[in-house]
Amino acid sequence: MRPLWSGSLTFGLVSIPAKLYAAVEARSEARFRLLDAATSTPIKEVRVNPDTGKEIPWEHIVHGVEYAKGKYVGLSGEELKTLPLVSTHAIEILGFVDPSEIDPVYIDRTYYLGPGSGGGKPYELFRKALEEKKKAGIGKVTIRTREHLAAVHPQGRVLAMQTLFYADEVRSADTVPDLPNRIAIHANEQRMASQLIESMTMEFDPTEYRSEYKQALKRLVKARLEGKQLPPPKAGARVIDLQEALRASLKSSRAGRRARNRAAS
Repeated sequence: MRPLWSGSLTFGLVSIPAKLYAAVEARSEARFRLLDAATSTPIKEVRVNPDTGKEIPWEHIVHGVEYAKGKYVGLSGEELKTLPLVSTHAIEILGFVDPSEIDPVYIDRTYYLGPGSGGGKPYELFRKALEEKKKAGIGKVTIRTREHLAAVHPQGRVLAMQTLFYADEVRSADTVPDLPNRIAIHANEQRMASQLIESMTMEFDPTEYRSEYKQALKRLVKARLEGKQLPPPKAGARVIDLQEALRASLKSSRAGRRARNRAAS
């Protein structure tokens, strides 16, 4: 693993050399190239100045900030590196919170934090202290050209860091349209829904899940190369009667659980 960022993890007067690593393997995602439909040749995405029609090489491209409608000031990568931010070279912990207080909607990306040169002992001391107190550190870190709010917490033998959205970046749940209001729920419907949830309750094991999309994409590519057609996807069941649907789901869930218990025994 190669570090994405190197600096220090600081809180109070303590400074721990640290390195940041990607926690997710992006290369395992299904990826596409844009092709010419007539020849299946990969096309190039060209950076063009719309006023002159000329292609602009990377070395002549800068970051633009819109300071007025349609007006920009250009900033080079070197200029952005000179911004006077502590978080550019340090994850500055501002305080500690109960991890359960962090609403999942605020979580952006997850990274692993490893110790930097000479930081093994203070790193382990900090990790164990967080583990003992069951706390997460809240701080700030600058990655590339953006300063993130971040949460640092123990995860097994390592420290994990999750970048968080700021409050002004998260939409209020109250803005969701067409939310039901004052809908009467029959007690029998509520009881069956609760029983269905209880019958489907399980321990979460991420290793049990695979991307069906990636497998289906492989089958589609194979079929295209062999000049075959894939069968059409099955239509989803249409729910007509809520109570009947809950009753059927509950029956199916119980039958599945009994089958799993027999297999386990």
